[in-house]
Amino acid sequence: MSGFLVSMGALGSYLAGSVGQGLRTTGRGFPRWLVLLLTTIGVIFHALSLYGSIHSGEGINLGVFTMGSLTALMVTLLVLVSSLKKPSESLLILILPISIAMIVLAIWSPAEHIVWNPAPEMVAHILLSVMAYGVLMVAACQAVLLSWQEHQLRTHRHTMKTLPPLQTMEKLLFEFLWLGVFLLTLSLGSGFLFLEDMFAQKLVHKTVLSLMAWGLFATLLVGHWRFGWRGQTAVRWTLAGVVFLVLAYFGSRLVLDCVISGQSCFQ
Repeated sequence: MSGFLVSMGALGSYLAGSVGQGLRTTGRGFPRWLVLLLTTIGVIFHALSLYGSIHSGEGINLGVFTMGSLTALMVTLLVLVSSLKKPSESLLILILPISIAMIVLAIWSPAEHIVWNPAPEMVAHILLSVMAYGVLMVAACQAVLLSWQEHQLRTHRHTMKTLPPLQTMEKLLFEFLWLGVFLLTLSLGSGFLFLEDMFAQKLVHKTVLSLMAWGLFATLLVGHWRFGWRGQTAVRWTLAGVVFLVLAYFGSRLVLDCVISGQSCFQ
């Protein structure tokens, strides 16, 4: 099966799952198991498509949109696995459209930033970074849903009928944040340990913004533990940290790959 057909399989499955979860969210009785099945099929197709994109004939493709697609896959897989034991499938209403967009961008972007035979420590650093970004992106989506749910309760509206109780949603948010900060700490630590200079010209913006994001997340977790920060305070700090994190990786990579290099990001 060609890479294009595999990508279309992922897009179709994700789209069907997204529509199904949307119907569930509005209380129209779409089966939960079918949403999870469609998402699982999409994840399988997505992984097969991404494997072909990353392993190009010239080496390992670490382009911005390919890594974005990998992050989206990790996010979707995390929510899918988490939903087996926790009521986290409501996150799919936000995550599946993001995964669809990342697959489309990866299809239409050329293979750039090729690395031939990368060192194991670089691979470990990249995987830790992708996992950290993925978990913290899930936390951001959870924060958006939590904010929306609080708004629904304050205005006495109930348009999203399948969300868990507010306390459960908030507990899930901080569980994702703890895991994400742990992985981000390992990612930054591996970068300082294995990379030659984290403050080199091409890495300084990424390093500084990542450290700022880590500081925001760590402050939120300490504030929650020590002062009971929650609700909209937790939402704002979470989204602010994710903005810095997105700018750290995708913003700097877009500038390096698409502006400074003078190359087009799309075919």
